[in-house]
Amino acid sequence: MGRLLVEERDMEEGAPREIVSGGGRLRGWLLRFAVAAMVFSILHHADHVIRGNHSGWPFQGDVTPFTFSLLIYALILPGIYMTARGRSVPGYHLFVSVVGLALIGFVHFVPTGEHEAPIEDIYAVYGSPLAGLLALAILTGLMISVALLAITALRALRARS
Repeated sequence: MGRLLVEERDMEEGAPREIVSGGGRLRGWLLRFAVAAMVFSILHHADHVIRGNHSGWPFQGDVTPFTFSLLIYALILPGIYMTARGRSVPGYHLFVSVVGLALIGFVHFVPTGEHEAPIEDIYAVYGSPLAGLLALAILTGLMISVALLAITALRALRARS
């Protein structure tokens, strides 16, 4: 069990003091990793648009899996907002990160008819090895930040019990 921490929460709004069991510091890490995941996600979606492959509406005429992948922002932004406002929502972050990791892994690494092969569809599309490596680094950063979000959320949940 973690030690008890007492934190002030929005005293201007009259919110009460909250006693957090070991999770106060972890909440800060949840926020950092969730924001990092969102930034890498934006960069990765921008990479799709710049490459012009595995993209879709609103940047191309067709609705594709890319289009539905934009819904991740509807999941991750509420978690960032709630955490930034002082709410402890590690279960929410765990759900979003596990779903995110499953989707990222399936779309990029499971060999199906429409999967995106990192070397062929990301690195090789760019004429420059440097640009291709940057695109792969963004995908790697996305996966690492989402994995760290999942690990931190799990630790915060365990600290509660």
